[in-house]
Amino acid sequence: MTSLSSGALEQAILSSFKSDSALITLLGGVRLYDEPKRNAQFPYLTLTTSYSRDWSTGTETGEEHRIIITIWTVADDRSRQQDILARLSTLLEAFEPDMTNHALINLLVERIELRPDRKNHLLQGIMQLRAVTERSLG
Repeated sequence: MTSLSSGALEQAILSSFKSDSALITLLGGVRLYDEPKRNAQFPYLTLTTSYSRDWSTGTETGEEHRIIITIWTVADDRSRQQDILARLSTLLEAFEPDMTNHALINLLVERIELRPDRKNHLLQGIMQLRAVTERSLG
């Protein structure tokens, strides 16, 4: 792999999310983080690449990525959690990133999970994505 596209892909996803007024309204503001701020207001969303690996073919240079989107809400806000996850799904279905030197070949939501954090009275929504990118000359 000569150039990791995971950073460009993350930035394109975050840019898409930040420009969506419906998502920002559901979050109560632009609460999208790599790492949440201390005492961040709920709900908020974090996005990280859990791994990237070579996915090249005989003719194309490519990468496979696992991206984790995590939504944190207060425990009794399950409805909002589901609305946020639904909005993210809609945005990702229409996602067409503009990435320099890389093209998105495939993007799939592999799983969505809601996990209660009873100790902290929170609800964690996890959306795992699988993406494949190829190096482009354009």
